Amino acid sequence: MKRKLLALFVASTLVGNVFAQEEQVEAAAVEESATEGLNHWSANIKAGVDYFRWTDKKINFEGGASVEYTFNPLWGLGVEYMYQMNNHDANGLKPEFDGTVHDATLFASVNLSNILAKYRSSAWQKLNVYANGGVGASIYSWDIKNGADKNDALPLGVVTGVIEYNLSNSFAIGLEGRVKGNNKKSFVPQIANETCGARANFGANLSFRYKFGAENNVRNIALVDYEPKVEMPDVTPMLDEAKKQCEETTSRLEDQIANQNAAIKKLQGQLKETQDSLNKHIQDTKEPVKYTPTKEEDEIIKTAFSQLEFESAKAIIKPSSYSSLDGLAMLLKQHNEWSVILKGYTDNTGNAAKNLQLSKDRAAAVKAYLVNKGVPAAHIQSFGYGSANPIASNSTLAGRAKNRRVEIELFSK
Repeated sequence: MKRKLLALFVASTLVGNVFAQEEQVEAAAVEESATEGLNHWSANIKAGVDYFRWTDKKINFEGGASVEYTFNPLWGLGVEYMYQMNNHDANGLKPEFDGTVHDATLFASVNLSNILAKYRSSAWQKLNVYANGGVGASIYSWDIKNGADKNDALPLGVVTGVIEYNLSNSFAIGLEGRVKGNNKKSFVPQIANETCGARANFGANLSFRYKFGAENNVRNIALVDYEPKVEMPDVTPMLDEAKKQCEETTSRLEDQIANQNAAIKKLQGQLKETQDSLNKHIQDTKEPVKYTPTKEEDEIIKTAFSQLEFESAKAIIKPSSYSSLDGLAMLLKQHNEWSVILKGYTDNTGNAAKNLQLSKDRAAAVKAYLVNKGVPAAHIQSFGYGSANPIASNSTLAGRAKNRRVEIELFSK
């Protein structure tokens, strides 16, 4: 996994450097080739109706033409001329007049379809929706019957929406809705005491567009086809070289990591040995702390050793002692934190060497019994002292019986 990641990093770095070096030259060449040989001009004629003001209740003819330079499939600039009639027949409230308006505008056109649906199918690319906006001037003339004529010019603003369908590479038909506004409320004649003028008028037109250059006209090219195409250079040799370098570098790094891991493992082993040795030394040199049994514990211990009997001159425990020793074994198993020392003694009759060995054997016999009942052997040590340390006089039979004994000492770890 590390080899793959490192290879990917090196390869991406090399490819990025290549692209950085060639990007400026290729981008300029591709952009020039994308627009080379294209025609940007088109002409449009239109005709329809206009409606000047709501109070007129009058619909008149309008028509015009435009020339547009389309920079790319997104937008273009153009100039337009529109002729509008505004005849009005008297109805008893308004003056009767014949009117004409000549509009000249400079406009910008935006292809909304290429913005909103860049990747639509080729069939749908024939249908386009445009939003146009422009500014210009209106030159108007009112021939008012029984009144003073009016002639003037006003600045205007125009907004249009166009749905256009490409019949072929050269011709397109469209439906246009337009709104024209000016800065004078009394743009049309009115009677003296009525505010029936208008700042805006509305129009609807059928348009017919001719595209110069046919299939090479920008308006016939989809945005995805117009945008510069960047061809991927062949980076296989560079990737192969990068892969080789990456493998060599990765191999060296893996060897270094393996050596470091081995050294760390060795140090960990040495540290563990040192720690274990230190713990053992602390445990070996630690002074044992003698444990004082509780009343209940002391009762179990006393019972076990007061009832402990061996066969005469032997280290064989009599069966009558088993039950009390079982109680002692259960107590010791409940306290793993205890260490136990068993001490064997005899009276002073007979051979001293034999008495010493018998005392050792009897203490060892008690240890063996307790270990057989589940007490860990490592927790018990046994020693024999022969006739040493008598607790009663060896001159009497009762005293010698007391001196033949096994004692226990408890220490906490």
